[in-house]
Amino acid sequence: MLDVSFWELLIIGAIALVVVGPERLPRLMRTLGLWAGRARASFQSIRDEVEREVNAEGLRETRRAVDRQAGEAKRQMDEVVKGEGGDTSSPSDEGPAAGAPEESPVKPAARGNDNEGEDSR
Repeated sequence: MLDVSFWELLIIGAIALVVVGPERLPRLMRTLGLWAGRARASFQSIRDEVEREVNAEGLRETRRAVDRQAGEAKRQMDEVVKGEGGDTSSPSDEGPAAGAPEESPVKPAARGNDNEGEDSR
């Protein structure tokens, strides 16, 4: 921020000592230190608030993007459902009765003797 060297501070201190005097200089330094601390705290508070607002705006933008993508996905799903709903074939034309469980083409494995129907090795 401010690039003040040791020698510059020494000169400012000497001038302050001459102008204010040795009796009031410590009190003046304490007061200046208090003000500097308050100013630093205020700037930090402002910086934190700005960061929170920027972060909140970023979250709002992210939410808008997610909402847009969700809306697009919903529209695509609606189109797919409408496309399938427009099919004129009825379930009875396709084979087994509607609601009847279909038989699996794979038969379940036989339990018990594993050598049934297999050659011995």
